[in-house]
Amino acid sequence: MRRYSTGALTPSHREEQEKLYKENHVYDYVIVGSGMSALSVSALLANAGYKVCILEVHDVAGGYAHTYSMNGYSFCAQVHYIWGCAPGQMVYEFLKHLELEKEIKFVPFDPDGYDHMTLPDGKTVKIPYGYRKLIDNIESAYPGQRSSLQRFISLLEEFEREIQLIPKDSLHWWQKMQGALKCLTLLRSRYKTLQNVFEECKLSREAQAILSANTGDFMSPPEELSIFPYVGLFSGYNKGAYYPEKHFKFFVDRLTEFITDHDGCHIYYETEVTGIHLAKDRIEKVSCRNGKEFKADKFICNMDPQKASHLIGRDKFPKKTLHSVSYKYSPSSLMIYLGIKDIDLRDYGFGNHNTWHLEQWNINQAWKEMRNNCYDQPWLFLSTPTFHTPVGGVAPDGCQILEIGTLANFEFFEKLYNEDPHAYRVEKRELSNRLLKIVEEKYIPDLSKHIALKVIGSPVTNETFCFAPFGNCYGSELTPEYMGLDRLASETPWDNFFWCNASSGYASVFGTITTGSRLYSKLTGDQFYLPENAPSTEEAINYANRLWNETWQQKSSLV
Repeated sequence: MRRYSTGALTPSHREEQEKLYKENHVYDYVIVGSGMSALSVSALLANAGYKVCILEVHDVAGGYAHTYSMNGYSFCAQVHYIWGCAPGQMVYEFLKHLELEKEIKFVPFDPDGYDHMTLPDGKTVKIPYGYRKLIDNIESAYPGQRSSLQRFISLLEEFEREIQLIPKDSLHWWQKMQGALKCLTLLRSRYKTLQNVFEECKLSREAQAILSANTGDFMSPPEELSIFPYVGLFSGYNKGAYYPEKHFKFFVDRLTEFITDHDGCHIYYETEVTGIHLAKDRIEKVSCRNGKEFKADKFICNMDPQKASHLIGRDKFPKKTLHSVSYKYSPSSLMIYLGIKDIDLRDYGFGNHNTWHLEQWNINQAWKEMRNNCYDQPWLFLSTPTFHTPVGGVAPDGCQILEIGTLANFEFFEKLYNEDPHAYRVEKRELSNRLLKIVEEKYIPDLSKHIALKVIGSPVTNETFCFAPFGNCYGSELTPEYMGLDRLASETPWDNFFWCNASSGYASVFGTITTGSRLYSKLTGDQFYLPENAPSTEEAINYANRLWNETWQQKSSLV
């Protein structure tokens, strides 16, 4: 496996780690990996008085939420917006439990359009908070779909309602049956894709394109994407899409600092776990490439479960559980990180929102073509983090950041990298230039003249820096096959070893914080988050609207 360093781990940091190791600390929990679910469960456990040790293969924490810096610009690897940040919602309550909610704060995206969907005919439809406004926006652009849209939205709302009724910790068959009887719509739809629901609701080509332009958020096309993750994300953002006030770097750094500020809690960087060892019926220790070994009463694995299963030995898994760690990975991505100078991207329509750009109406066809490395009519994601919060610090004065993402074929780039590194670099550059040409033609004329810095991340980059097998973006595929009641959970065949990652819970920052928080509650009995106390949709939207006005009015008054 290739390994590169951002330079974050200095010689003095390495010396400190060596000193810590020689002190033979005793830990309650050893956590393998430092993605957002690992940081969440670790922070909660440290706060509760447990001694935790995190082992991270990279030299920075955060997984896909980590930040790297070059030439005065700071880029978050893959995360652009999150949900669940209003009081009473999961992310807020997680931080409140740690007494960090006043330090780690969030700024809402534009309530009138947190996502802008740019269609092949040149029209742009904004995705606002509140389904009624969404229906109005689509109906205004493409009349005649109101009844079909209302049917679609009603289904989403019913799915969301029933999801809240599912027992989270049912241990007996009769409890599961009781829960199932309250969730008949979910049961009937457990094998349905987003495309299936589109067709049932008789949505037009235009409405389907608008409602699925963001399938890059799932890395699955409508004909493969389970309706359940779509409901979770779409209904989440419908109540408020947010960005960290001080950017994702502060978010991650503050969590890691919080953990290590607790007595007996440590993070070892550039410490790759290469062995997970059994003794009788329990995990005894983990061993690392650098020769170090770590023991604890309990172990939490943030590493990809399928990858970790090979370190344990797949022959050690009971046959009935082996299938749960045998899954297909979600597809990978190509990211272009741009430092922009001498222009203001707001003059070209960018701002406190993200943009999804479609070159063709048939998104399923676009996915097929791009998987075969045909980018004649691709989809693109464009984000401008310098406009998502009034707080600067991620770009030099007068400069801005533009990030562009799309689907990419891991096997293609992996083969090039291994067989001809020069051809690999050429292909990355040529593909990025083709995508930038679309951005120049459709959004920013002469963009290339204003690029102060360009960094291209391929699927190989994802595997290298984020330890994501096959460069996957979201763990296991978000297809009906992997999103049912038998989806991998935290439990393993060993009572002192637990999964805690996107594949054993859910992807996204909201999903991984939820995964880490639920595992913490399961381990300790501390049920700090109660879904029944969450705000209603109307209350959450009102909060996001009010906070957005306060944030940007204050910014205007300062200017």
